Amino acid sequence: MKFKRIFTVFVLFSVLLSVFACTGAPDVTETEPETDEKTEPVTTEAETETETETETETETETEPAETEPEIVYAGLDSGIVRDGTPKKYFCLCFDDATQQDLKIIEMCKKYDYYDVTFFISTGLYGVDWSKSVGVPHVRFTKKEVESGIYDGFDLAVHTLNHLPLNTYQNNVKKVANELEKDAKNIYKLTGKYPVVMAWPGGDPNVTRELMKIAYENTSIRLGRGTTSTHKFDLPTEFLWLEPTAEISESTLFSDFQKFVDAECNEDMLFFCWGHGYELDIYNSYDRLERFIKTVTEAEGIELVTVSEFYQLFKDEIPAVILDE
Repeated sequence: MKFKRIFTVFVLFSVLLSVFACTGAPDVTETEPETDEKTEPVTTEAETETETETETETETETEPAETEPEIVYAGLDSGIVRDGTPKKYFCLCFDDATQQDLKIIEMCKKYDYYDVTFFISTGLYGVDWSKSVGVPHVRFTKKEVESGIYDGFDLAVHTLNHLPLNTYQNNVKKVANELEKDAKNIYKLTGKYPVVMAWPGGDPNVTRELMKIAYENTSIRLGRGTTSTHKFDLPTEFLWLEPTAEISESTLFSDFQKFVDAECNEDMLFFCWGHGYELDIYNSYDRLERFIKTVTEAEGIELVTVSEFYQLFKDEIPAVILDE
């Protein structure tokens, strides 16, 4: 019995040896220890091209450029159509923007008359010249003008500081500065860029060189003088437009009646101007109101602002006749 057990163990041991010889030892491979480092994902060539195209498209997408708003020039909304038929045009304007303008504006509104131009100097807000003039001569403050005193009326350039422009001895930069700074300030007030002015100091201070400087360096294309002609002809050049009459002249009403009665075979102009403080000098408020009433009730007259008159005739009348 013992012999059988020994024999059985021997047989099992022999079988195990045979299996081991046939299969060989198991293959044990040494593995790398795990780490916390993360490997970068592999990007294929196709993915790289797609990302590059997307980035390029993003870089080329830009916001549309903001365009500057188009400047609106004064006088373009008269509503008058020039069809070749001769007309009689009437302009009324006042200089300096003094407190008396309040009464003038009240008169104009009473007769629904807004085709009036006021020439102002925006560098002299609130200045009081009463002592030198001899009657109240106080200019509106900036706050007063911004409150809307002149709403509905035409505002135009009287230069920034009201100094006669020949004071600057034809210095282009200084002359242009006096005109353009005043124009820009008025543009901020009204939203319309001025194209007309009244020469400060009147005709004795106007020269052809100053006219040329204004024409070549500013937006101003019409400059009103101060010497009455008592005529109704159109100007030959805009930058030295001589008026027909002044509000305090004794012939004002008779001049206007001649204008009304004249046969209109060609375009005609009655150009009237003045200062508000003159109404105190001559105590002529009632007289001015009668004149405004007479003008607004006259038949066959085109009431226009100075700016509108320029715009209507700018293609026919030169701003200045330059020496060749």
